[in-house]
Amino acid sequence: FERFLSQALTGPSQDCQPRLPAMPTPLPPFFAIAFLFGIGALCQWTAWRLRVPAILLLLLTGFVAGPVTGLLEPDGLFGPSFRPLVSLAVALILFEGGLTLRFQELRGAGKAVRNLLTIGVLVTWALSTLAGVYLAGVPFDIALLVGAILVLTGPTVVIPLVRHVRPRAPLGPILRWEGILVDPVGALLAILVLDALTRASGASGFEVALGIARTLVFGGGIGLVAGFGLAKAFERFLVPDSLHVPVTFGAVAVAFVAANALQAEAGLLAVTAMGIVLANRPNFDVTHIVEWKEQLATILLSILFLSIAARLPLEQLTALGWRGPLYCAALILVVRPLAVLASTFGTGLKWPERGFLMAMAPRGIVVAAVSSEFSLHYEHAGHDGGGTIVALVFPVIVLSVLVYGFAAKPIAHWLGVAQGDPQGVLIVGANPLGRELGSALKERGFDVLLVDTNARNAAAARTLGLRTWNGSVLSTRFAEHADLTDLGRVFALLPSDEVNRLALEEFLPTFGRAGLFRVAAAGKPRSERDSLGRVLFAPDATADQLTERLRTGSRIKATKLTEQFGPEQFAARLGSDTVPLFLVGADGKLAVFAADAKPQLKVGCTVLSLVGPENRPTGEPATAAKAAAATAAKES
Repeated sequence: FERFLSQALTGPSQDCQPRLPAMPTPLPPFFAIAFLFGIGALCQWTAWRLRVPAILLLLLTGFVAGPVTGLLEPDGLFGPSFRPLVSLAVALILFEGGLTLRFQELRGAGKAVRNLLTIGVLVTWALSTLAGVYLAGVPFDIALLVGAILVLTGPTVVIPLVRHVRPRAPLGPILRWEGILVDPVGALLAILVLDALTRASGASGFEVALGIARTLVFGGGIGLVAGFGLAKAFERFLVPDSLHVPVTFGAVAVAFVAANALQAEAGLLAVTAMGIVLANRPNFDVTHIVEWKEQLATILLSILFLSIAARLPLEQLTALGWRGPLYCAALILVVRPLAVLASTFGTGLKWPERGFLMAMAPRGIVVAAVSSEFSLHYEHAGHDGGGTIVALVFPVIVLSVLVYGFAAKPIAHWLGVAQGDPQGVLIVGANPLGRELGSALKERGFDVLLVDTNARNAAAARTLGLRTWNGSVLSTRFAEHADLTDLGRVFALLPSDEVNRLALEEFLPTFGRAGLFRVAAAGKPRSERDSLGRVLFAPDATADQLTERLRTGSRIKATKLTEQFGPEQFAARLGSDTVPLFLVGADGKLAVFAADAKPQLKVGCTVLSLVGPENRPTGEPATAAKAAAATAAKES
């Protein structure tokens, strides 16, 4: 600006040679840090509004802010701290992955999941290595490491796609648990490969094996000790609830650094093992820790992606030329199909189901973070080619998310594995109203999932044998890990109309407007109430009004329509205190009585209605009470 002002006041200089515009100077540290936080949050919000993976916007913004405009220089901003910050971010990601691993759920996922985590991992690693050598033209060592890194897929990308596609069972659970479990498995494999490569130069086979053994012993040992110790401290109330989050964060950081001090790269294994131990303690609830971790991880990942993309020269990303997209095409068209083919042999899956599994392996956040971290470690160990690791991995991330994101749903419909009309219900609110409706639907054979932030409500729903999620329906954790495979409708039953609207807006792309229902809002005009979400049961059926009816003795009653007692007789018997709720057709499909539409009554259908105490036969227990009694009898 000073040069421009000087020329404007004194006239053009004698140097009349044309000059290229200079690159903008990097932002000062204070503004650069604010830029990372602000732009990171803006990218996350924009991705949520556009329903696209946030990783794409973060990478694009980082490219523009770094190599394109030069506004952001992470190396100059963070200096020597950049590598430790990346390492800590990866450690927190893997710790969160460990917190999602529960052994009983792994056993229930079936033989296909176990094969994908063993046979599929080995086949993917081997074929990715061969593709790196013969198609991408990179050295064998780098191809071996990149192949190990690309074993990871990432639940942050896979699970939203599963929710969007809605494949039939058992494809949803298989993909969901593969995406969660393959993170620590693939990270451990990549750690061992990196440790072997950095120790193999000038070392004997015995020393390489000793290094791998030290990684397993120190990493796994410290993780197990830290996990058990932290769980014991919490279970014995040695740490107050208000300090659970900071103490956990401190324990993760200490375990990570201690394992790395004893053996290079053992820290990632330590934090993963620590998370697994905490997740599988029978008397320890990690919900509050996971919720904290979710918020922190979102901030760290935004900063991490922006910084990683900003420090990558464009010439490095395009160094491989056409070989980069060719390598990605080989992963999509050859490596993933062969890995699934080998993993699903003898599992009983049909060919359309196996075909859909072949078409789902996007790479996400963990892959980008691990590849950036390992490229730094690879160069720090004195090896050349760290930039090639990033140049080979990042195009795979971007292209795989684009290809699988656009192609997964058409492929599912073409193969015939997408659910045509799922009948289950997601109930937002495990309050007495939600529990009563959930019990009535579950008794009729419909899949029900209740979600509530109130731990007492969630516990009460579990005692009734209802599938329950204790947490926020708007959280990233619910979006990534909740199984919505057999659910086709959402009932928002909270007293707060604003929260109900937010929940319905969150699930609009998944269930469509026809599948969104909510209780009526009190004290508002009908036109405003019906703007988003169909009003359940009746225009005046608010959450408080329905709950009060349950409190005063009204219960849900099932009425079968027959030739002797048909639709006309049922309509004639309807009293002012009877509210029809659901209609179960002869084909087993569920229809909802809504303020804007009433299902047609036919012989052979069953109507579920909310009736007053005077219309309920004496001695007939409530639906929730019957479910509780049945659960107690089953447990006995």
